[in-house]
Amino acid sequence: MGTARDIALIFLSLEALILGLVPLILFAALAYGVHRLRGWTIHALRGLTGRLLALQARVEGVAAGIVSPFIAVRSRWHQLATMQGYLIQKLTLGRR
Repeated sequence: MGTARDIALIFLSLEALILGLVPLILFAALAYGVHRLRGWTIHALRGLTGRLLALQARVEGVAAGIVSPFIAVRSRWHQLATMQGYLIQKLTLGRR
């Protein structure tokens, strides 16, 4: 009876060992996957960064082209309003 008990104890300890190794194996696989993904991500982001900078420059150029006429008109409008105010002030002070 002692031999059967020892064999059963060995099988139970092997089962516990296998169940203990499963999380370790999963953690190692996850670490390996993160390591591989990190290398791919860095490589992909380098190319993406260049394309995004080119796109940003194009968007800023288009935005400047759209907005610059409005800025020029508003600037001229305020310049004329300032000149008109100055002339009115000079003319009204000259009458006194």
